[in-house]
Amino acid sequence: MITNRRSFLSAAASVTALGAVPGLARAADAPRTIKVGMLKTANSVVAQFYQKFAAPGATYQVIVFDTPPDGKDALVSGSVDFGIFGLAAATLGASQGQPVTVVAAAGGKAMAVVVDAASPAKTFADLKGKKIAYQPGSTQEVVLRELMKMSSMTSSDVQLVRLGFGDMANALARGDVDAYVGSEPGPSINVLAGKGKILLYPYNTPVGQINVTFATRSDLVAKQPDYVRSVVKTHCQAMAWAGKPSSLTEFEAETTKLLGAPKPALDMAMKNITFDYMIDADYLAKAKYYGNQMIALKEITQVPDYSTFINTSFLPK
Repeated sequence: MITNRRSFLSAAASVTALGAVPGLARAADAPRTIKVGMLKTANSVVAQFYQKFAAPGATYQVIVFDTPPDGKDALVSGSVDFGIFGLAAATLGASQGQPVTVVAAAGGKAMAVVVDAASPAKTFADLKGKKIAYQPGSTQEVVLRELMKMSSMTSSDVQLVRLGFGDMANALARGDVDAYVGSEPGPSINVLAGKGKILLYPYNTPVGQINVTFATRSDLVAKQPDYVRSVVKTHCQAMAWAGKPSSLTEFEAETTKLLGAPKPALDMAMKNITFDYMIDADYLAKAKYYGNQMIALKEITQVPDYSTFINTSFLPK
């Protein structure tokens, strides 16, 4: 089931009494509606396939959010129990004491720095003095700041423009911005429309390919661990399925339905997406570096407690 943000939030107050009591016991196969938030990005579409792998009695309701902070806020408020959103939004929430716990990865890559098709830029440093769009509160924002640092650039060297992922491709096509750090399928849409070209795939920073996470609330981890474990199992199975070549046609059809991206653009975009769900030592090290960079950028004042912020105990062994 798909619900948009507006219609969902208008009904959010009518949470069932059962869902409002985190510690209330349930039979293993008791009917339960599981509300999950996702973003308007190609890699997040995996949530639309959770029902394929749902435990008996589980019905997934997927709510689409425009921005990572919106998805994180819905999780914190209890409007959804699980959410796919960027590591930046998750880190921001947890650093402020919000009950956000990352329980799995939700894919990597899916990013690109895109410039106008006629741009003479060859490297990121060539964007000095240009207008660069980014999504506030996103992983791409941290990556943008890393790229600027690597190119010895500061905020005074460029014009930073705040835009949602869904608005970037059109803004570049209109000439409103000179470049953007976006999320698929926007970059691929621009390229195939002849309006843009990939300047670089930004995976050479210390952040690497980390992008979106699968998170839940800390109270559910503490009081309903079996519930969390069941949903994480479904998430991991859906991710593994999405990463198979045999699933590509069905995945792209659903992505077109949800995001409107044409198949040729998705064929290109899918080559820039991974469906990794495991969290290993390398991931944790990059996540901690990421948090420290957010402090340096003054986006947060302290890092989260990583011993509880990222919980790998629900992942398959």
